[in-house]
Amino acid sequence: MILEKEKFKMANCKKKLVSALMLGTAVLAFTACGNKDDAASTTKDGKLIITLGRQTTADPKLPKGDTYESNAYTRAVDKKFNVKIKDKFEANGDDYTRQVSLAIASGDIPDMMVVSRDEMKELYENDLIENMTDIYKKKASKGIKEAYESYNNRPLEDGTFDDKLMGLPATAGDLGPSLFWIRDDWAQKLGLKLDADGNGAITINELHDTAKAFSEQNPGGTAKNTGLALAPTLISANYGGSAYTSMGIGDALGAHPGFWLTGDDGKVVNGTVSSQTKELLALLNGWYKEGILDKQFGTRTWDDISAMVVNGETGIIPGPWHIPDWQLFQTKEKNKEASFKAYALENAAGKVTTIQNNPTGNFVVVRKGFKKPELAMKIINFIYDETRNDATAATDYPEIADYRATAVDGTSRPFNIEINPSTELLETVSDAQAVLNGKKSADTVKYPDTRTLITTLETYLKTPATASSTDWATYTSRIIGVNDVMVKVRNEGIFSETESPYFGTTKTLEEKGADLDKLREETFMKMVTGAKPISDFDSFVKQWYKQGGTAVTKEVQKEVDAKK
Repeated sequence: MILEKEKFKMANCKKKLVSALMLGTAVLAFTACGNKDDAASTTKDGKLIITLGRQTTADPKLPKGDTYESNAYTRAVDKKFNVKIKDKFEANGDDYTRQVSLAIASGDIPDMMVVSRDEMKELYENDLIENMTDIYKKKASKGIKEAYESYNNRPLEDGTFDDKLMGLPATAGDLGPSLFWIRDDWAQKLGLKLDADGNGAITINELHDTAKAFSEQNPGGTAKNTGLALAPTLISANYGGSAYTSMGIGDALGAHPGFWLTGDDGKVVNGTVSSQTKELLALLNGWYKEGILDKQFGTRTWDDISAMVVNGETGIIPGPWHIPDWQLFQTKEKNKEASFKAYALENAAGKVTTIQNNPTGNFVVVRKGFKKPELAMKIINFIYDETRNDATAATDYPEIADYRATAVDGTSRPFNIEINPSTELLETVSDAQAVLNGKKSADTVKYPDTRTLITTLETYLKTPATASSTDWATYTSRIIGVNDVMVKVRNEGIFSETESPYFGTTKTLEEKGADLDKLREETFMKMVTGAKPISDFDSFVKQWYKQGGTAVTKEVQKEVDAKK
């Protein structure tokens, strides 16, 4: 028996070594193959050291003197739990993903880190992370459990393998629809009237006419301008990543490429191969020929479009409600006269529809053998429940309250995730608006954290002309984006969501998913620009199924059926 276990460990070690060699990390792999001391390290004064894989951002807005390792959140965690947080690695965006890959390949992972579901699955299969099932059941706070329950516990299901909860899930509470942020100062300059019925939504024709006016009349006065610029991928895997995509237009046409849907026959089908997606491509091709869709579509990078927005070369920006917080505020910084209004896009029946977002974000995992794995759960309770929802949180943790008031980035927290009830955003903004309108007292809001938002909004409204770009962004995203559109379309009774039956990854999707994505992206790009006729869409569908789509669809169907 012992011999078999040693054989397994050696095989596992070789597997890591091969992966590491492919990544150029053979030294790390050899280290991982040795006998590792799982005893947790401590500081000289006896504090338990917790090493983190830290997600960072280019501008975290940390106060002077604070760092990722020493800030309001880490100091509070250190004090409360008698620990010392140290970062094993810090990285942003794709660099963070690479660091996680290196850690998995070597087997030398931090005590705690945030990973994707696919990364968590690999960690689980290599026996590198702790089983959190009992810890969650016994240690999770009431507020955290209620947050997961508001999504029918789907985040917990996504974090479970073989009936074992292997990661503590973030929630992805971004609520559709994808919005269109339009330069309102330009619209007023050209005398354009949008959303005449005031329901928070415009038609596809209104969007087209606005793009045409911006393209032909160039209200930004720049040497280069375009009506509408879209990312070459056209689609995103989730609502939060919908910036610069055609998701909102696709929603209005009933097209949801990239998402799994339930067909009329009750079987799963991918929206990539639907007739509605063909209609979407035909529409965009028409706009491209007409000249209102960016002439350089297909070659523009995401960063290129961001620069166009800031430089006033395009005035229609598709994306989520929170895009002012991390993108549009840069435009405001450069041009104080710039203003934006957000609109949903309605379909021919006057309804606003969207695909339901995956309720699960990333996962916090704990290294196998870490001395006190329950600390991950306790830190989550503390950061995402106690310091946010306790009535005395602002006075108990003034440093953290200041961070929230000044919009210090969420990466400053030990785990860069969110755990919120499904309707918290809508309720928070509705409560804040009611307080601003004098219809409610700040003491009666549902979530104590809303009071911080109210303070920021009041600060902005006192002197909007001279307010900081950060305060402007908070007001614009929450009031103009959430309250004036997302809350309104629900109150108007014109909003509905299509539920996706599956968000996971299958064996064939792991093997052939990249090729299928490449086939889709290249074909769609050519059809939009006219390099390939729309009539070839049916041939594309056959090719998609032949290159792996058939096998993937069968696997997804099997998993969906297993959950019924």
